[in-house]
Formats: sequence, structure tokens, C-alpha cells
Amino acid sequence: MATLRLQHLGKTYPGTVPVEALRDVSLTIQQGEYVAIEGPSGSGKSTLLNQLALLDSPSTGEYYVDELATSDLSDVSRARIRSSTFAFIFQSFHLLDGRTVEDNVALGTLYRALPEARRLELAREALGFVGLAHKAEQKAANLSGGERQRVAIARAIASGAPVVVADEPTGNLDSHNSGAVLDTLERLNQGGATVILVTHDPGVANRAHRRLRVLDGVVTDESQPELAPSSVPLAPMGEGTESRVRIWDGLKDAWRGLAAKKGRTAALIGSVALGVGLALTTIGLSQTASGQVSDLFDAQRNQRVAMASPSVQGTADTTAGQVLIDQAGSLASLNRLKELAGVEDVAVFVTHASVPVQTRPSAGGPDGSSLIDVVGLVEGQLPNSLFTVDRGAPGLTPLTQIDDDQVIIGSQIANQIELGPVLGSPVVWIGGVPKEVVGILTDAGLQINLLNSIITTERAALIQADPSYASVELRVAPGAAQQVGLQGPVAWIPAAPDQVQVDAPPDPVEMREQIESNVATMLYTLTGVALLAAVLSLTSSMTTAVFQRTGEFGLRRAIGARRKHITGLVLTESLIIGLVGGVVGAYTSILVILGITLARHWQPVLHPALVPIGILGGIVVGLFGGLFATRRAAKIEPSDALRTT
Repeated sequence: MATLRLQHLGKTYPGTVPVEALRDVSLTIQQGEYVAIEGPSGSGKSTLLNQLALLDSPSTGEYYVDELATSDLSDVSRARIRSSTFAFIFQSFHLLDGRTVEDNVALGTLYRALPEARRLELAREALGFVGLAHKAEQKAANLSGGERQRVAIARAIASGAPVVVADEPTGNLDSHNSGAVLDTLERLNQGGATVILVTHDPGVANRAHRRLRVLDGVVTDESQPELAPSSVPLAPMGEGTESRVRIWDGLKDAWRGLAAKKGRTAALIGSVALGVGLALTTIGLSQTASGQVSDLFDAQRNQRVAMASPSVQGTADTTAGQVLIDQAGSLASLNRLKELAGVEDVAVFVTHASVPVQTRPSAGGPDGSSLIDVVGLVEGQLPNSLFTVDRGAPGLTPLTQIDDDQVIIGSQIANQIELGPVLGSPVVWIGGVPKEVVGILTDAGLQINLLNSIITTERAALIQADPSYASVELRVAPGAAQQVGLQGPVAWIPAAPDQVQVDAPPDPVEMREQIESNVATMLYTLTGVALLAAVLSLTSSMTTAVFQRTGEFGLRRAIGARRKHITGLVLTESLIIGLVGGVVGAYTSILVILGITLARHWQPVLHPALVPIGILGGIVVGLFGGLFATRRAAKIEPSDALRTT
């Protein structure tokens, strides 16, 4: 039994001009009555209904449910009373379109902590009562307007609540469907339920046993109850525990809600997967790239050492300078350098003064030449591990030795003098002496000046011009550069090692760590940006989804859901999205890493914790992404949500 009593109740909405929606309302509704609340739009009839159904709180006066004063009750206590006492039917139906009819009806008992089997049994019985048992497995979106309202009535019936509150239940229906809905409400009333119906249609109000008219916030009782309390049929009693939800049922409810909106859910999962995938891909590539940076560093700059002697013209004693040049360009010095620990290849050059170079003896008349530096190669040895020489066609044996009558032209000089194809064995005249061109130098290592020079043997160069200075380039084993840089000057020019300029890379371990650190910092920054973007994207999407589901959350609150239940629902959905997105992102990142590394011919580095980290990252993204949406959903008031949807 549920007796509803209002005592001098008033409701005023604050604002620049306060609106007094209800004024000093005092009335009692006994169990088993069929009451119609009628009045024009804006008269206050929906406000009165919200007060009777505990969807809103009064500004003044008191409201009693079975003699329990409700004005000072907590939100939890009000939710419990709504769950045990009231069932709701709304003009907008508030069905979950992506879910089955049976699911929608079973929602009416979700917050009663009943086993799912019993909830479905009650849902089928209620559908049979309204004549829609054959539609149980159909999606709610496929129903007609009349069928949708009957499903909403079945949802109210399944709850077993003693008071059924109907707000304009026929407002969106034609006359035939309106009659069917009113017939069903009468049958409910005949079964003992109290029916409170809001309408602006006098014809609908005439079906009720008692009519309350609301005008400008004033309620007038236009008729008296026809049934005495003693003659009221036994009121229905809802099963279960009010305002409680079983954990497993809550999880399944969240999952079904996501499955019902496949497009929206896929987009949310995709945003998480994209963020997690980008983050894990950058982490995986940073580990892989670190190894590639190390290998590349070891294979290139870390294995090159260059040395240079002072120029003859730069020494105070020209004779002494010549002696140093002679020692630097000697075979003995070359052999000593080769014997140093860690040295793999070595080439010694002596740069001479510029000499006239011509491509034809008569080019340009009596002079017609270009002045070009001549570089003498000690013993004519040019290791291909240090330099690259283009011989005019691919597949030819690499050039490592030249004779006195042969030269190699630097690539920039070759363009300057318009040299013909190397395969044609072109000839240049150096100081009037013909020399066969056997190759074009395209990669000079650390000796960039060689690209602007003509290279011949040191014996031939001495005949052409005076020496200026000597230089050495060495290829060393990884990690040996610093050691060779210290020992090289002594082995090369023992007479004056302190005058030798050395260009050796810094300690490889230190430089490699610095490079790896810089690469890792950049990629980890991208990781953070990717995760932040995922969180912001999910936050925006979930908040938008909460706004779109305001009516649904209002309905859930009306039938007994507490704020924590709404919070739990949204947060569970966010965590499921994060979990699935994390799994998808983790495995997608592995495929991307493998694809990139295979395309680049790298050795992939995949940490075994990559997938667990991705899943955990997705959950974290889901958690943080859903927090703002969760807070917004928890603030939804049922009266506001159901009034605006």
C-alpha cells in the first residue's frame, strides 16, 4: 500500500524573475486510485507529477509517502523509495533503441538486485500483458509509436511498483493506439495499482476516476475518490531489494549498451586504439632505432680518424718542414700506421701546389688550362673501405691501386673541366704530361678537399709540384678511434708528433648514449602526446555521448538508480572501451613495428611487456577519458533530464 500526501507544498524556480510553479498544494492520493492531472501547457501539472514521483524536491511544505516525510531525505533514500514505489511511463518512451524489447522491459527491474533469469521472466510476463510477447527479440528501434508506448508500459508493469506515473502517455499516439494505452492503464488500476496520469486532453482525463486540475500553480480537486480504502484491490508488490544492482548484471548492462551502439562504440575504441598504438609504436621504434643508431654510428663516423701535418710554408724552418713532409709520405710511416692496433685500412696523401690541367694539349690557345691542386697518394694505395671511386660502369672491380701514369679526378673537378666518360679512358694533361683518368672520386670520407683535386701517385706528384702538407685517413675498429688518435701521430711522424692535427670522434659509448637518449626523448614525447590526444578524444566523445543519453540516465535515475550506479555505468563503459582499444592498439602497433622494420631491413626489438603495457595503457586512457563524462552523468537530475528529452 502506498498513500501519497502533500501538505501545503510549493515549488518555486529561482531566476531573475522567480517562477512559482506550485502554490500551497494539499491533497492525498490513496492506493488504488486512478487520478488524472490536467491543465494547459505551463500550468504546473508536470511539476506536480515530479513532486509526487520524488523526481524533484519542494521549495516549501511537505510530502509524505506512507506517512514518511520526504523533503529532508538523502538522494539515496529518495532513490530507494522511487525504486520500490513508483513505475514510470513517459510521452517520449525513453527506450534504448539498439537493444531488444525484452532488454528494455527488463531494465525496469535492473535496480532491484534480482537474478537476470527472474528479471527476464518478469519482462516476458509484462510483454504478454500488453500483447507484445511476440516482439520480445526485436530491436526497439523497429517498433511503431504505439508499440513503443506499450513497451514502456510493460517496463513499468515488470517493476511491480504500486504506483504508476504516466506523463502524457498518449501525446504522440493516434486515437487507436491512445485507446489501447488507456485500456492497459485501466487494467493496471483494476489490478490494484495507483495510476497517476498527466494530460492536457479532457477526453483522456475522463477515463480517470479522479481529476486534479492545475492552473497557474494552483491545484483544484474536481472530483473525490470513488473507492474507499477498504475496497481497494491488493496493491502489487515489487520483488527484490530497492535501488540495488548486481555487479555482474551491471557489467552486462554496460556491455549491451556498448554493443547496441556499434558505430559509436567502434569510433571510441578506435580513438583509444590509435592513441595506444601510436604510443607503443613509438616506444617499439625507439628501442629498435636505438640499436640501428648504434650500428650505424659504429659503421660510419666512429670508425674514421684523420690526421694532418703542418704545411711546409707554415713552419719557421722550411727545411725542417720538408723533412716532416718526407717522413709523413714515406713507406715506413705508412707501414707503422698499418701496424697500429685497431687500424683496418689507411691512406696517406700529400697535397702539392696547384698545376695547370687541360683536357686537350691545345685547349684555349697557349694557356687554356685550369689550376688544380695535385694530391699524391703514397704508394698509390686507395682503400675502397675509405673512398668511393666511380669507374664508369657498375660491376667493375673496385679501384684500390693506381700507377704513376694514372689519375683519379675529384667529382667537382670532373664537372668543371667537362671530362668525358671514364669508360672511354679519357686523358688529361698535368703540367703538359698526359695522364689516363681511371676513375672519378665521389666519396672522399673526411678528406673533402679531394673532391676538388686530381689524385696521382706521390712519385708522379713530386715531379709536377712542390709538396705543401700531408694528411692521413684511417678506418679503425669500433671503439678504437680514441686510442688510434693518441698513437697515430707518433707512428706517422715520430720526429714531431705534437705538430700533428688529429680529428678523431669522441668516445663512442658516450656519443652513442647521447644519440640514443635524444632519440628516446623525442619518441617518448610523441608517446605522451599520443596518449594525451587519446584521453582528450575519449573525454570529448564520452561527454558528448552522456549529453545524448540524458534521457536514458534520467529514466534510470527515476526507476531507482543512484548517482553511483550512473557513475559506475559510464565508468565501466569507459574501461571496457579502454580495454578493447588497448588490445587492438597493442597488436596493431606490433604489426606496424614489424612492417617498418622489415621495410627498412632493421632488426626488430619487441619487448615482451609491450602488449601488457598497451592493455594497461588502454585501461588508463579509458579511466581518465571517462572521468569527466562520469562526473557530468552523476549530476543529472531526473526531473531536468526527463523534462528536456
